[in-house]
Amino acid sequence: MHEVSLQQTINDYITGEEIELSTYEDIRQALARILVEEKGYPKENIFPKVELNLDINQKPFIITLDFIIKDQGKPVVLLAFCAGEVSSYVRQYISAARLFDPPIPLVVVTDSKDARLVRTSDKKIVAQGFHAIPRWNELRQLLAEIPEPALTPEKKQKEARLAYAFFSLTAGC
Repeated sequence: MHEVSLQQTINDYITGEEIELSTYEDIRQALARILVEEKGYPKENIFPKVELNLDINQKPFIITLDFIIKDQGKPVVLLAFCAGEVSSYVRQYISAARLFDPPIPLVVVTDSKDARLVRTSDKKIVAQGFHAIPRWNELRQLLAEIPEPALTPEKKQKEARLAYAFFSLTAGC
């Protein structure tokens, strides 16, 4: 199933701005509520619909990421909704997380029933199942135990190409 507009608008839970309602937006809004109301994340630390510009052979390709969570101004978690088997989407979001400067250390991918919490440095699954989204008060300790991914410019270019390939295949899904 592809994401399609429902020709309506709603107010974004995080920003309060009016946004277009789509077939997946209600799920994103539910995830935002879970982050704030159940997991204790401050709204001001959650950034929805962050654009990541890939420059592949001098051709821009923009990826919109569902949520970037920051702590002390630094991106620490990329949270993504996927409409399909969670494990088949993990690698593309690791690639996207590795393209930030510095790379985002944790990725959460969920289909709203299942989730994977993955370290971007080594692709290790830290937790699995919907409980995999860490609570805000547990996040700093978890981050302290994770090595920060270090990427050479060549490795970063490879990650950009991987991200481009994955995201161009799943565009609109």
